[in-house]
Amino acid sequence: MVVISDIPDGDNGGSPNKKPQEQPGGEAKTATSLESLPVVLIDHIVARVPRCDHPSISLISKLFGRIVASPDLRLTRSQLSISEHVLYALVGFPPLPPSWYILYRSNNASLRLRRVSALPPTPYGPAVVTIGHDIYVIGGSDGSGRYLSSVTLVDCRTHTCHSLPSMRVARCRAYAGVVDGRIYVMGGCDDRWEWGKELSHVSGDFVAYDVVKDKIYALGRQCLHVCEPKEGKLNIWVHLTGLTGLWQASSCVVDDLLYTFDPGCWRGHPIVVFDPEEGVEEGVWKPVKGVYGLPPCLYWYAFESRMANVGGKLVILVGNQSQFLNYHGEKHIWCVEIALERRQGGEIWGRVESADVVFKTTESTPFIELCRSVIV
Repeated sequence: MVVISDIPDGDNGGSPNKKPQEQPGGEAKTATSLESLPVVLIDHIVARVPRCDHPSISLISKLFGRIVASPDLRLTRSQLSISEHVLYALVGFPPLPPSWYILYRSNNASLRLRRVSALPPTPYGPAVVTIGHDIYVIGGSDGSGRYLSSVTLVDCRTHTCHSLPSMRVARCRAYAGVVDGRIYVMGGCDDRWEWGKELSHVSGDFVAYDVVKDKIYALGRQCLHVCEPKEGKLNIWVHLTGLTGLWQASSCVVDDLLYTFDPGCWRGHPIVVFDPEEGVEEGVWKPVKGVYGLPPCLYWYAFESRMANVGGKLVILVGNQSQFLNYHGEKHIWCVEIALERRQGGEIWGRVESADVVFKTTESTPFIELCRSVIV
């Protein structure tokens, strides 16, 4: 186990081909009229614009560009209590390593996935957790298969990276969770680790991991771990349990309930939910009712999809040409948004709010490593 402390449309004069009238300095009339407002007011206007639109705002004029680039904008947003949940996804295009992409709304309000060019590619198979506006990328492997002990902090406000002290042990496909402001990392290597008063064999790689009520649940390829940092306990199941029956890599936690995708609809519905309070062995997956209108590719490639909690909604990313690695046509990544509702009697209902293609490419087939939600 490794413990990482949290550091704390304008008038064209009637001619469709005539450019908007420009003022000295080459900036359009609209920009000049906005700039006639007090700077404090402009700051507050820009602060209320979603961050995904900041690149477009910065092109209006030099003043707007300076405001968007200034650290003072983050302070203004904080003072106005403005924050938003943003989805970041690690997407790879073999043989290239995965890079960070951000889900945003375009000018026509449709969702799109765009690469964050300011952030470098990441290793393969890292453990990733988020705290506020920060993403921690832990371990992984390089292109030659060598395991890494590096820890990198990604600041999603500025899209910058900072190297943190390395772990004592190199790890790949480990699991991690945040409990009481501390990051706990386990697995991803072949060794024995002291946990509490016992020696536990925590090795191999893990398919999925989530934190529910200060417990870290980790699904391995042949086992299930439930780690309780506060109690110094680690329980390991090597046989089939109620939780491992349907849990797969596409999962996330919303309101202390674990959600995952069930392409076989064994509970009669494609999305199922698990309440860990019912117990790992005794508990059962329950259906999330009312989820209709999912794209067929989500059933075909469910095990390669990735799910995240974005402001209380389920957001699922999935590709649709993964089995055709030599396919040279257009490949897509779909995004599905599902709103959740808890009804009387404890039933969970979901409603598909959108299901759209958010990314297209004719290059190599995209692989979605993971997706995480941050607050910025």
